[in-house]
Amino acid sequence: MASRKAKRPPSPGLLDRLVESGSKRIAILGLHPRAGARTVLSSLVSQIQRRNLTLGVTSVPRLGPEAEGIVAEPVTRLGLPAGTVVATAKDVVESSADAVEILERTSWESPRGEVHICRMSRDAALDLYGPEGPEALSAVLRRLEDLSSGPVLVDGGWERRGFASPGVTDGVVIVLSSGWSATPARSAAAAKFHVDSLSVPTCEPLWASGWDEAAGRGVPLLLDESGRVVGMLPPGLEDPMAALRRAEGTVSAILLPHGLNDEFIMPLVRSTFRCTLVVRDATRISLAPIYFQAWLKGEGRIRVVRPLRLIALATNPTNHTGPDADAAEFRQLVASAVPGIPVHDVVLEAEEGRPRPAWKFWV
Repeated sequence: MASRKAKRPPSPGLLDRLVESGSKRIAILGLHPRAGARTVLSSLVSQIQRRNLTLGVTSVPRLGPEAEGIVAEPVTRLGLPAGTVVATAKDVVESSADAVEILERTSWESPRGEVHICRMSRDAALDLYGPEGPEALSAVLRRLEDLSSGPVLVDGGWERRGFASPGVTDGVVIVLSSGWSATPARSAAAAKFHVDSLSVPTCEPLWASGWDEAAGRGVPLLLDESGRVVGMLPPGLEDPMAALRRAEGTVSAILLPHGLNDEFIMPLVRSTFRCTLVVRDATRISLAPIYFQAWLKGEGRIRVVRPLRLIALATNPTNHTGPDADAAEFRQLVASAVPGIPVHDVVLEAEEGRPRPAWKFWV
């Protein structure tokens, strides 16, 4: 009689990855408009509820369609279970008084005004309007962590990615859809670039020791190989190469307190000058793939003072301008592009017999 094959244990789902990571404050970061970050957040909330865990949740404001300002429309409307600790705008709390218990009134502001921290007294849907700045968000997330005694989830978009920086959150899930680029394969390639840029290594301690001085002065500092300051770049300098040529041969690293963008790196890429460019964390890197790759290929280096912890990717097969991708195939495309990083689809992973989440037409 043929022996039965042993049943394979189920693969870890996205929530399992988060629990295994030990991260307490987790950013759900959509890489582009309509990536699906809110669907991922909603799915995780439902899974946490089924496991009888408590949690905290909020959402950061998005920018308007032309990136001219923060929008006041609902950032996220979620069905939340009783016991969830929530940070949202005062008027939302007041209009849902029968469903929430106010725990704290804070001095932090959302696009809809003062942020209150409350606990859901019953299952209900709530609009989430979290605070705007990293300092305010960091303080609110820590209070959510203290009051919920469970994981804290916050979703937001790439245009305001500072909410995912180390110190504000301590773990990141990035979300993308198949319609991000012209084809699913190109979307997977774009995911690889973002994984590479968000996974930039930590700089040498001797360079990190000069970071507070650079941040305090608010100007790029030039360091030699021993970590000694040998110069600085004046603020508003359009082309740094003239100053760097004068110091060439002594500069091993440049500390960039305001981050790294295309305008700064383009003249460096076109020159023979090479060094290590140091930013606070990977959310401060705003480079086009061509310049990022050209700098590294030319033996330049990019390092961070505070490393970002990338826990996983979540894929969304939806394409809002064309045919959707096959969900399993798109997940595999992305997984092949970013080996070593877990890749999940929360809709495919929905438990059998449970209502399956659906990818929403959300920013």
